[in-house]
Amino acid sequence: MTTTALQPATASAPRAGRAARVLSLVRAELLLLVRNRTTLFNAVALAPLTVLFFATLGMTPDSGGAGVAGMLLTMLVALALVIVVYYNLTTTIVARREELVLKRLLTGDVSRGEIIAATAAPAVLVLLAQLVLGVVAMAVWLEVPTLQNPLWVAAAVVGGVVLFVLLATASAGLTRTVETAQLTTLPILMVATALSGLAIPVHIMPDALATVAQWTPMFPVVALVQHGLGAVALDGTLASGAFADVAQPLAALALWIVLGALATRRWMRWEPRR
Repeated sequence: MTTTALQPATASAPRAGRAARVLSLVRAELLLLVRNRTTLFNAVALAPLTVLFFATLGMTPDSGGAGVAGMLLTMLVALALVIVVYYNLTTTIVARREELVLKRLLTGDVSRGEIIAATAAPAVLVLLAQLVLGVVAMAVWLEVPTLQNPLWVAAAVVGGVVLFVLLATASAGLTRTVETAQLTTLPILMVATALSGLAIPVHIMPDALATVAQWTPMFPVVALVQHGLGAVALDGTLASGAFADVAQPLAALALWIVLGALATRRWMRWEPRR
């Protein structure tokens, strides 16, 4: 009887210890971020300054504020994922690896997944801060974007974060130094931005290129955000948000997450490259 009563507490002990380890690592990463106040200010201020820039251009008609706000929100999500999460996390992991921080952490009780999660936490928090401040800036200078299907926006942000964290860990394994990260991350940065549908609308691309674009890593994120906002979809039609219309973006996002996990398992390195 006594043994039965103790079983739940015993089972929950490892989970409590795991959470404590991750929180301890997250606090250490956040402390490093807060100490670099210039980087922190630039990262957080980027979103509201971007909104202010577009608002002061005078390109927003009286009845078009919501549409412009929706476009800006989509752009902020995409830029935060490729710059704040993907590129910055790649350089952070490389720096931690070359300074033997990752190797020392592995000698303790912390798992590899916990190390990656804790290292990615500051980037994810900066991304969320950018989106919140960006929406606040839109409310001040434009209009608040209308969320017709919040589920798809949440799926885009959560799925995008998971995907680009995995791509960052995989890219870090292929990167020898922090300086060379500019080269190793360039293919993903170029493909993700050029074929996302933001720079060039997909419906004006040649058919073959449009088909390829629909299976690039950033396309499903942008498509899901636009379906969530009920904005003009990437094919030039009105984004309905119906499940049938988001099935392809969801499948593409899931496929890239699987590929990112496999690439991380294959290429992630925990000791300095020699």
